[in-house]
Amino acid sequence: MNQSTAVAITHPPAKVNLFLELLAKREDGFHEIDTVMVPVDLRDEMRLSRQDPQAVDLTVRWLPSAEIIARRLGIENDPKNSSQLLHVPESDANLVHRALTAFRDRFDITDGFVCQLRKRIPAGAGLGGASSDAASALLCAAELCDIPQNSDDLVRIAESIGSDVPFFLGDQDDVSAKLGGASATLSGARAEGRGEKIQGVNVGSPMFFVIVFPSASLSTAAVYSQAKIPDQSRSATGMLDALATGNIPQIQSEMMNRLSEPAKKILPRINEILESMWRSGLQACQLTGSGSACFAVTDTMMKAQQGAHQLQSMLEPGALIFTVQSTTVPSRVLIQPA
Repeated sequence: MNQSTAVAITHPPAKVNLFLELLAKREDGFHEIDTVMVPVDLRDEMRLSRQDPQAVDLTVRWLPSAEIIARRLGIENDPKNSSQLLHVPESDANLVHRALTAFRDRFDITDGFVCQLRKRIPAGAGLGGASSDAASALLCAAELCDIPQNSDDLVRIAESIGSDVPFFLGDQDDVSAKLGGASATLSGARAEGRGEKIQGVNVGSPMFFVIVFPSASLSTAAVYSQAKIPDQSRSATGMLDALATGNIPQIQSEMMNRLSEPAKKILPRINEILESMWRSGLQACQLTGSGSACFAVTDTMMKAQQGAHQLQSMLEPGALIFTVQSTTVPSRVLIQPA
């Protein structure tokens, strides 16, 4: 197939942070963190193709539509809030645009790219949607330009774009995968440094989640600016052991997010969301990343669906509620004729 006229299609997943500890404040303004995260099958949709003009053309739409999402969030009659929550830039302010531009520069690609991005993952939620989209754009571009998906240059681009982006490229250190030019899959990872140092972790059994996104987003920088480094940090070892054995009750007991308190101060509604989840039988719940989304972990999809049904009657309109399960990264890239 002529890759110059082909279309790359993929479905970037979200992620949740089961554990997140702050270790230190760095001189560059970032924080040293220790976090354990797993990808989940709440997915955006992406189509990427090459074009003659030397430019990146990005279009973004919401699924099933912006109007339906606004109605579920209860903001259809609030233009200011609707614009804040649902506006996703199509310029170089978008990580996908930056990723594709950096890809063209790094690999001396003379063609441009046309990217159609369809969003399900809420923005400003701590679910990694923008990072996942950027990583998927890099993987699609690599396929279209006959560049190995596990190229070290892709990792360098990812690291330069955002802390979470390398995670969504998959396991770049797997030797057998490197020989085949592909990325090995990750079902979970421990991320250190500012989040870019990725080490795959074993996940012993599938997990099921209820995710709640309130009708408000949070700025990562704002949350981190109000966070405090604990006098004694908590170790992720317990969470890693629980994940390896697939012990859901132990996973639930080891859940922790040091950013929860500053996020709650900025957005008190997070407390209401977590209380609602608790009352719905979803006791193992917390914030993901820097928020604003919260999630609960269960051991069966039935329990997740039952909890989500109760939450829908309590919170909608006014929140987006999803039931999802754990998955793997990277997202698979399919190549089709244009």
